[in-house]
Amino acid sequence: MKSTKFFLAIAGFASLTTFISCEPSIKIIGAWINKEQIKPTPYKSVFVIALTGNLDVKNNLETNIAEAAAAKGLTVNKSVSVFGPFSGKESIPKKEKILATATDLKCEAIFTIALIDQHSETKYVPGTSTTYYSSYYPQYGYYSNFGAYYDYSYSYYEPGYYQTDHTYVIQASLFDTKSQLLVMSIESKATNPKEIQKSGKQYTQLLTDAIRQLREENK
Repeated sequence: MKSTKFFLAIAGFASLTTFISCEPSIKIIGAWINKEQIKPTPYKSVFVIALTGNLDVKNNLETNIAEAAAAKGLTVNKSVSVFGPFSGKESIPKKEKILATATDLKCEAIFTIALIDQHSETKYVPGTSTTYYSSYYPQYGYYSNFGAYYDYSYSYYEPGYYQTDHTYVIQASLFDTKSQLLVMSIESKATNPKEIQKSGKQYTQLLTDAIRQLREENK
């Protein structure tokens, strides 16, 4: 039962992909804390793992989150440092190995980041046509020179185009290593996120703010 609760967040979360740009935004859409399990004082050590076979995404997310946790005084172990670099969802460590590793490293908590939903929507943005007129109007039906012709009127046309929006729902979960129970969960939605370096930092800051707020509200 404990293992089922702990790894509910792992099943099927192996396809985090490279972030794409176009009107980017990342926001928190849900946050939950286990009031019965939350400790009066924060954990002192944590094992961080991004459940993805994409090495670039994995390394960036784990590094940003590890740095934020270390800045709060936590001892942090990243899975990419412990297990080494790997790619492909088949290479993601099994739940038993993650638990055993976190326990051996004496990490009090395990922090996972996983993609739980993604979809793309393509829509057509119609073109626009605008004509500008000047106050100058020629006396005759012919324009005397290029300046007169150009100043009288001109049209600008912007052709239509197809735009694809990419949306990702990402879940960050904190588990107690000893009990394997879920302590905290934060869901975020990223729409057309920027390149991974910028998105990773923005996402980490959102998580940091959300965790602080959850703890303050449940003191």
